[in-house]
Amino acid sequence: MKLCIVMDRYENPYAGTESQVLKLVEGLIQRGWSIRFAVFRSSDYSRSNAFPVAIEELNIGSISNPRSWWAVYHYGRVLAADGFGVVHVFFNDASVICPPMMRLAGLKTLISRRDMGFWYSGVYLRALRLTDRFVHGVVCNSKAVADITAQLEGVPESKLHVIYNGYPEGTQECSSSGDEPDTQQNRTQPLIIGIVANLRPIKRIDDLIEAVAEINHSGRKVELRIVGGGDDAPYRQQVEKLGLSGHVKFLGSQPDPERHIQNFDIAVLCSETEGFSNAIIEYMRCGKPVVCTDTGGNPEIVDDGVNGYLVSVGDVASLADRLEVLIDEPDRRLAMGRLNKEQMVKRYSLESMLNQHIRLYHQVEPGMAEA
Repeated sequence: MKLCIVMDRYENPYAGTESQVLKLVEGLIQRGWSIRFAVFRSSDYSRSNAFPVAIEELNIGSISNPRSWWAVYHYGRVLAADGFGVVHVFFNDASVICPPMMRLAGLKTLISRRDMGFWYSGVYLRALRLTDRFVHGVVCNSKAVADITAQLEGVPESKLHVIYNGYPEGTQECSSSGDEPDTQQNRTQPLIIGIVANLRPIKRIDDLIEAVAEINHSGRKVELRIVGGGDDAPYRQQVEKLGLSGHVKFLGSQPDPERHIQNFDIAVLCSETEGFSNAIIEYMRCGKPVVCTDTGGNPEIVDDGVNGYLVSVGDVASLADRLEVLIDEPDRRLAMGRLNKEQMVKRYSLESMLNQHIRLYHQVEPGMAEA
């Protein structure tokens, strides 16, 4: 079977969407699929030959430039001549240009939505509402993302397909916080609160730093570890101002975040918005209790009071309170972590993600060309 994937850009295999695209491509290749992969714009990674298939660079400019549309149409004609019938599109510009141009070239297009639309602007929404009519399906990685896509882009429910992210089993032995409960009283090392998130305002890491300051000032032994790339200068200034020097570690971007997550006692995600959080899934894989904001797809993963806690966006007092509960109740902390590890295997397997995509591809194009 043949499938083409088109993205605006492929920066690296560690980001949320890119990591899932990599798993999808690897899984399809293992099942005998022929994959072509194209990007509108190049990156150091796309030129590195590190991806499982060759990355074709289309050199597409602005979506307002007619040459961009013509170039996508021409590429569609090449795909059609080579027996491809379905194109799966990721990211913004490709979602605007590909559906009508691929339809004109005789191909069917699926687009993906993987966040709560923080990138939407008036221009993009108007363009998407026009070109979405040429889309044969929209793959969303959570029900919350599907709802916002229907609401803002006007995509009918019949075209929306929720497929949760998939993760392989047994690829990493990620340890939990420990086999035996401990307490703040008998513990010699600080309890570790951790977060995996890029240093961007939308992740609201400043809220977590403020919550950790409240916890430390209450006399509890806590260390915060932040795994994620970006400008840490404003956060270091906040740490200094709150008297947390020595209590916060900035670990930067890491290719293997689970190596650090396994040292967390409690895992946090306090973003303003999330589609479907890879970070939370990584926390679950490592058997960690989770405290996260009640936004986007988070409530589909975390059942408040069962395998973690949900708090309102920006509610620092509640964030600190829920963290203190888990600090003070090690049995609860360990029980939530074990439950997360069990649910991870049942609900978010790579096998399930691949099977659902394949069913959708055949549904869109029942006579998909054989490789």
